[in-house]
Order: sequence, then structure tokens, then C-alpha cells
Amino acid sequence: MCNPSTAYYRKNRESKKIVYKCQHCSYQTSNAKICLTNHINAKHIPERERPFQCHECIRGFAQKAHLDKHLEVCHNISVSRRKVSSVSYIVKLTEMIPRSVKTKARRQYYMGHRVINTNDISDGQHEYLPGVYLKKHDIQYDINKGFIDVDRCNLYKTTSIHKMSKIHLRT
Repeated sequence: MCNPSTAYYRKNRESKKIVYKCQHCSYQTSNAKICLTNHINAKHIPERERPFQCHECIRGFAQKAHLDKHLEVCHNISVSRRKVSSVSYIVKLTEMIPRSVKTKARRQYYMGHRVINTNDISDGQHEYLPGVYLKKHDIQYDINKGFIDVDRCNLYKTTSIHKMSKIHLRT
């Protein structure tokens, strides 16, 4: 017995009731919409703008599985041992000024705290108003509304064969 969602896609492949068409070429699919998204990322998006970027070289990939294979083959990095342990956000304020009290307070807080680590957010170390702590979704909200720009700095933790931990910083 298959998953109801899987049954839906199987039925749609036969009936072609819903067909997704590429706006750049003649490609079309009756599979899930992600198939069209993967096609566009692979065929029509420049490599430097693809969603999965290699932090070791300049390659970009349309799918995470392709990045993982590249890391193993080209850089000898075992993906199963490579894990993002935290992310540091390097905050840059924009010209847009928020209206709400909390968002204004966060903007003021960012002025004195240009680097914010996700582990510190989880530990409740960023109190921007009395009793109000910064959360990851606050940063995403401020980015989406245009109040801040951020550069992400991933902190990777890898384990060697001898089970010794190493920390690698990649931007």
C-alpha cells in the first residue's frame, strides 16, 4: 500500500490533469512541482545563484543530494559526518525604519550586537527588551521586511576517523 500523496502523483502522471510547464523552455512534468523547480535550478539558473553552494569551491547545485555527492567525490568530505552546529548572523542595518515598538527595539539591539549566533539565541542570551528575548524567526522577519541584511556564517562540526572533533568555519 502506498502513501496517499504518492498515489495522487501516480494517478496524475497517468491522467495529466495537472501539468507544470517551464517558463524558459518546452520542459513539462506531471510529477510534483518540485521536479519543475529542480529543472529550473539546474538548467536556467547560473551556477553561482543555485540554492546549494559548495563552501569549499565555487560550484553550485540545484539539489542537495548533488552537493553531497560533490563534497564526497571532489573534496573527500563525508556528508554524514559534516553537520552545521550553529550559524552566526552578521547583521547589517538597512535604511528602512520599523514602526512597531518591538521591531524598533530589535533594530536598536542589532546596533550593539552585529554578530548573533543561533546557539546564543537558543540559550536566551539576547534580551532586547526587559523579559523579551530574540528568536530566530525575529531575525527572519526583520530580513523579510527589509529592516536588516545578514550574511550567514555556518559553523561546521566534523568528526574524524579517530572520533576527534574539529570545528571548521566557512562563510
